[in-house]
Amino acid sequence: MGFSKAGSVINSRPAAPLTQDKHSTRLILQDQDVPVPKGMRFTPQDLEAAVDYASEELGYPVVVKPLHGTQGKGVLTGIGDESELRWAFGELSGDTAQDEIVVEEQIEGEAYRIIVVNGRAVSALISRRCAVTGNGSQTVRQLVEERQQVRRGNPHLMSRPIHVDERLEHLLQRQHTALDSVLEAGRTVHVTYGSNTSQGGEPEQVLEKLHPSILEASARAVEAIPGLGFAGVDFIIPAPDRPLTEQRAGICEINSVPAVDSHEYPLYGAPVTVAQELVRTSAEHAGVSLSSYRTTVALKVTIDCPGARKEFKDWLAARAEQMGLKVSFRLLSLRTVHGKVNGPAEEAAAWLAHAFQNPHQVTPRSLEVHHV
Repeated sequence: MGFSKAGSVINSRPAAPLTQDKHSTRLILQDQDVPVPKGMRFTPQDLEAAVDYASEELGYPVVVKPLHGTQGKGVLTGIGDESELRWAFGELSGDTAQDEIVVEEQIEGEAYRIIVVNGRAVSALISRRCAVTGNGSQTVRQLVEERQQVRRGNPHLMSRPIHVDERLEHLLQRQHTALDSVLEAGRTVHVTYGSNTSQGGEPEQVLEKLHPSILEASARAVEAIPGLGFAGVDFIIPAPDRPLTEQRAGICEINSVPAVDSHEYPLYGAPVTVAQELVRTSAEHAGVSLSSYRTTVALKVTIDCPGARKEFKDWLAARAEQMGLKVSFRLLSLRTVHGKVNGPAEEAAAWLAHAFQNPHQVTPRSLEVHHV
């Protein structure tokens, strides 16, 4: 079976382009009576039409985002008036290489990422916009750095820092503060525009807290996209414990290749083994029989890594020892490391990932693993 990140045989090829076009996704879900925000798409040159639409049809605040954006990149929330909308258009027109821009109703609530596998919701994260609270002695910059330290200790968030840039400065300015201002005790300010983890959001596992109607709507949304069997549904929800019929909620995006590591490693709450569920369901779909899960493994490993030297092999061996694994391998040439690994399955999987994230700037072309 072939996998590309979270892409597998569960999803057909046409499914991904449909979900990447946010406006087309909206129209499909509307047709299936799935709740979505109101919105329209515009070219970067259609600024005046977008201003009229936001003012006359939606009302402020609005959300502005690229039509084909991913990982929350370029999503600007809380756009409160015409001048901010013009600023947002300017920001996205420079970022998205003339991609169309979506202007949509901002639903008041928090963002949830619900993973649906084969018609069933298996995990749900709330990813909150990162915020810092003052203590009367530290600057906003120092408080942000404390949140950065927390992220560096999480396997999913360590490569997704809070972006300290002009956009953050603009966001703080809107809240009447700045990076080098001392935040008064008890005052809280947002330091990210969006709640996506790539933008600085902080995830918590909340599947058991969601009303069944929300999970059912998420499953219907995925089913509505032809050829889609596994996806992440981004749902804005004001009251997670209430039925959808009693509140204004909406699905703002469906991701056909959602990141599963945030569900495996939430910042708060219990982890969910989404990757294991994806592999199991993919195997059933492909007619492949899987053996039972092994807590310990014995693996034969071949790493094709041009430019590898003895230092790289020695570093891998030292990391394995630190993780409680037994290894024996050798450098067959300047590009191939071959050997065996024995020990706990989870530690072995993490060690294999280290081959791609190492301090020796060695980038493997492939990593082949067989159980022995």
